[in-house]
Amino acid sequence: MVGNDAVRVLAESGFRVTSHVAFTEALAFRLKIDLSATLTVMRNLPLWVDGPQHAELRRKVATFLAEDRLVKLARAKARIRAAIAKALGSGGPARVDLLALVREVVDVFMEEITGIPRPDGDLSSLPSIFSSNLGVAARRRLEASLKRQFEMAQNLFPAEPPERHALRVGQWTMGRDPLIGSLGLSLHDHITSLDGASLCERRLPSVPTQTGVPAIGRIANFAQTVAGCPVAEGALIECRLDSLTGRPAAERQHFFGAGPHLCLGRPFTLAFWDCVADALADQDISLTVCDFALAQNDVFDIPSVFTARTTSLSQLGSEAL
Repeated sequence: MVGNDAVRVLAESGFRVTSHVAFTEALAFRLKIDLSATLTVMRNLPLWVDGPQHAELRRKVATFLAEDRLVKLARAKARIRAAIAKALGSGGPARVDLLALVREVVDVFMEEITGIPRPDGDLSSLPSIFSSNLGVAARRRLEASLKRQFEMAQNLFPAEPPERHALRVGQWTMGRDPLIGSLGLSLHDHITSLDGASLCERRLPSVPTQTGVPAIGRIANFAQTVAGCPVAEGALIECRLDSLTGRPAAERQHFFGAGPHLCLGRPFTLAFWDCVADALADQDISLTVCDFALAQNDVFDIPSVFTARTTSLSQLGSEAL
């Protein structure tokens, strides 16, 4: 389903979430592999449950995200501004790795929101907890990474119960990749649309123009007709959020979903977007994309390479004088 039909499926009660947790539980049992950290994170995210349990998990996540919200945002804004100024403010022509910058500002934001810093090592090929297509080796890599994050949470917050650590790790795991994808794709859109004009001439749109989450799956609770198509009970419906690309900002808000599973992190994400937009608008430079490509990823749309060349327009003007 695409467009408004996709949004309606997400918002209506005739559909339930996919059984990703049960699938992973069965896989761990069948293959006799330890996926305890993976399953702990999954069970503390409201994405894969419905009904009263879903409402309770959403309440816990919402409470966690609301704690010291303004303080967290203020710290994130200062650090994001400094990172962007350092990367783009050299003053002369330079080649910039914008994907590295996107990852840096997202990691800063996720650290401030969850209290957990970015783990050491290269995370670009880290398997996604959302994927159903991982082999045993990839699942073990993901499990090891999550266990390191749990250890980090325990060391940083020793007085907290394990459930609280799972909230921190879960929000970090859930939020990072889609935010990198949405910012990477939307920033590419923005630079292209500026067509050589300075970043300070037009602000990054306040709502992402593209999403790193191309689709969300739902299961039909009963046989029904959706957008004129007969759908059997138990059928999987793919709701294409990326079909909202190019639509007005009000419709692009549905990049965050709709209905009972509307993304709880939407206000934080839009606040993050404002932080990035303000910092970019301070830069009197032009960016020209050199290389851009998407990674092969079965869950998210994320750049695998994103570089640009900077030109200081104020410097060019003074040289012309």
